[in-house]
Amino acid sequence: MSSNQSQQAGQQWNNQQQQQQGKNDQNASCQQNEECCQGGITQQRQQDHQDLNRQQNQQNNQGLNAQQRQQQNQQAGQQINNQQQQDRLGYDAQQNQQNLNAQRQQEQQGQQSNCAQQFKQAGQIGNAQQQQQQNQQQHPRLIH
Repeated sequence: MSSNQSQQAGQQWNNQQQQQQGKNDQNASCQQNEECCQGGITQQRQQDHQDLNRQQNQQNNQGLNAQQRQQQNQQAGQQINNQQQQDRLGYDAQQNQQNLNAQRQQEQQGQQSNCAQQFKQAGQIGNAQQQQQQNQQQHPRLIH
């Protein structure tokens, strides 16, 4: 039993005693009953105030806990997003590198093909010039 409850119980017992004895002095009894009633109201107000404070503290704590959980969830979500972005960037970089490598390979093949074609053309030109010189040597033009 808390001290408030024991005080209230004591006051109630006093009230009962006073009511029984109060017939001798009605005015005094009324005054004491009024004081007891006032005391009870004051105690009830204090109790209500404490209950209200306790309830507000609980609500504040619940709100803070919920806010912390929400922040933790947001941070976890952000980390996942960051990881996904990093994965995506890594994948894009890899794709870009592969595309670049393929492009370089095509360019190199093209250059090699061009070189081969140029050599072939140069060879054909050289052959044609040789053939022309041989023809001129074998069949010199007649100068009139």
